[in-house]
Amino acid sequence: MTGRTAWAAAAGLAVGLVVVSHLTRSLAGVFYDDGIYLALARSLVEGHGYRLLYLPGAPGAVHYPFLYPLFLAALWGLVPAFPANVVVFKAANAALLAICAALLVLYLDRRMAQRTWRLAVLVAAAATVLPLVTVATVLFAEPLFLVLLVAACWACDAARESQARGRMWLLAAAAGVLAGAAALTRTLGVTAVIAVPLSLVLARRPRAALIAAAASALCVAPWLVWVARHRAEVDPALVAGYGTYTDLLAQAGWATLSPASIRDLLRPIGAVALAPYRGWFRFFFGVPALALLVAGFAPMLRRVPALGWTLLGYCAIAVIWPYGPDRFVWAVWPFLAVAFFAGAEQVMVRSRAAAPTIAWAGRWCVGVTVLVVVVGYGFYQVRGYVRGDATRLQQGISATMTELLPWVRQSTPPDAVVAGEDEAMLWLYTGRRAVPSYVWRYRGRGDESLGPDSLRAWFERAGVTHVLLSGPGSDAAPTLSQLLGRFPGYLHAVRVWPGSAVAFAVQRDAGGPGGSTP
Repeated sequence: MTGRTAWAAAAGLAVGLVVVSHLTRSLAGVFYDDGIYLALARSLVEGHGYRLLYLPGAPGAVHYPFLYPLFLAALWGLVPAFPANVVVFKAANAALLAICAALLVLYLDRRMAQRTWRLAVLVAAAATVLPLVTVATVLFAEPLFLVLLVAACWACDAARESQARGRMWLLAAAAGVLAGAAALTRTLGVTAVIAVPLSLVLARRPRAALIAAAASALCVAPWLVWVARHRAEVDPALVAGYGTYTDLLAQAGWATLSPASIRDLLRPIGAVALAPYRGWFRFFFGVPALALLVAGFAPMLRRVPALGWTLLGYCAIAVIWPYGPDRFVWAVWPFLAVAFFAGAEQVMVRSRAAAPTIAWAGRWCVGVTVLVVVVGYGFYQVRGYVRGDATRLQQGISATMTELLPWVRQSTPPDAVVAGEDEAMLWLYTGRRAVPSYVWRYRGRGDESLGPDSLRAWFERAGVTHVLLSGPGSDAAPTLSQLLGRFPGYLHAVRVWPGSAVAFAVQRDAGGPGGSTP
């Protein structure tokens, strides 16, 4: 094993051990999407196709690219005992994030102007940022996405550097396939589908670019055709959560493009990198830190152009995305860390050509900014790991649902349809049909309830027999409260838990608004 391979393996091992040490036996579905991924995997394993079996009509899952559920389905076939196999799926995510860290070190080594051990330390520190560890300890698609994304960028840049035509074309095809696979894991992988041929074109490799683009298209096109055929199956009330991405952007409108979008993207970055600083102090330190981050894109576009263009496109999409970009930020945090330190190095090198006083001031400014960020990030990490922040939320949600699920299994008939906030989880762990208890739409960069009338109409279409409310702080609570006031008697409380969770039975013979007969 060479030195660079050993350092890459060490970085991967460190990341894997950190994630494994935080694996819990929390329920699948605590963060919503993780339950849907597993429900889709079960649908595939049982031979029902790529469908949301718990929803009325079992519509196609047009919102969720299929590769990660397919990966889970393959594991499910090897370890079929549910729910015991959930911990195996989580361990697979830990292994994937470890592989990503090792691949990233090998990819960047000899391309970025850093010694291998420094790259290994940087990648290991960035890949264990608490929110990314949280993501990796539940059944989210990010670890698989990151492996495919790094591999695609590495293959593309290797194709750019190759002088042998046959090898270059083979690497370009591999990069295209891997970029397409990344897009089939997370839709934001489309940035790699675009960045890979773009970086080959800029390197004056037009045939290689065409090969990469064709390979990506062959991967992605069948999925797009399938989505187009099945998008109409999604109930209009569920478009915000289960519709296509074009549906979501059409719903949100142009209001997503506002100064608030930049603020929303920078907020989670500052919350982690500048954690101990508040108010004007965060702004004072944040401006030069952001300048170094932006400056780092130039050396990345030069040295690792496939990754640089992918990251640039990724950030651009995150800016216009109608909902909070936090989860998008955590997925590329290691890449942002590389960009920040590349920017610091770039400014240091450029300052040498300036006048002595300016060069001295520049080096001091860069040094202080880097130190402030390192201290801020270290503070965030140490505090978070000591408090157990990586798994606190998922364990809390799991504990709440563990109290409610036995009641659903024991007190509702097998043909019941339960409306709840985590419908995929309800179906997986109780066997009851389950639907959302909150129907909403995007409005600019936020969301809004469709209101109690639409909620009741949805319950009627879905054949809901019971409603489960986990507490007054849930998204569903305000609209359900309005529903109770507008349609007295429509929901009858049948069980109340100490933590304010409530189970309702639907009374379809109840009066209309204000108690009048409909």
